[in-house]
Amino acid sequence: MAVVKGNVLGNLSGKLGNLSARTVQGRTVLAARPSSFAASQDPDSIAVRQKFAVTANFSKNVLSIPILESIWNSVKSSKITAFNAIFKNNFQFSTVDRPTDQNIITPGGFLLPVSSAVVGANDVTVELTALNNATVIKGFEEDVSFAAMIINHNPISEEDAPFSIITLSKDVDTFDFGNPYTLTMALHASETAEAAKYQDSILLLAVATKDDYSKVVQYSKTFAQ
Repeated sequence: MAVVKGNVLGNLSGKLGNLSARTVQGRTVLAARPSSFAASQDPDSIAVRQKFAVTANFSKNVLSIPILESIWNSVKSSKITAFNAIFKNNFQFSTVDRPTDQNIITPGGFLLPVSSAVVGANDVTVELTALNNATVIKGFEEDVSFAAMIINHNPISEEDAPFSIITLSKDVDTFDFGNPYTLTMALHASETAEAAKYQDSILLLAVATKDDYSKVVQYSKTFAQ
């Protein structure tokens, strides 16, 4: 490793031939890169890498839903990203080939009062009892946002990936917290075609309440089926 003093080279970062460069406290540090790297083929190491890939895919999809990204950004430590927070909370629940019904899309919250949930060929339909029976709703909570993930698995053809994730969201303004609600979330034609490649599915669902400035006030635990 070599340290370049002064500012002759400027602030460098990245790869320089067989060297890697980074700037630390105004100094450029050059270090030799390994000539080659061979990942361990030990079964346990392979399993960890597979779970890592599954959880990374899952975490990326959670962040693709704006309301979930907002929730995770509000609770994460300042030292890590929202992606890392989601990953940390989900790695233990993933298997080597797919997420499970133990994976979460929200970090805690109130119990979502679902009376029935059906994942159909073209849409998702969920029957909810009154939300104000599940949590205390304050006067400034006006709107809600629903977020859902469908994890399709057990592919019909061996040529397809072990699992596929479909993300859905729906905003409802001036929500009636005192009455039951039927949530319907339609799938696009491409999503319907993708889901048809698989024999089984897992539904993960959550809701967030918002004030009239669209700021999240509270949110539910992840409902899984």
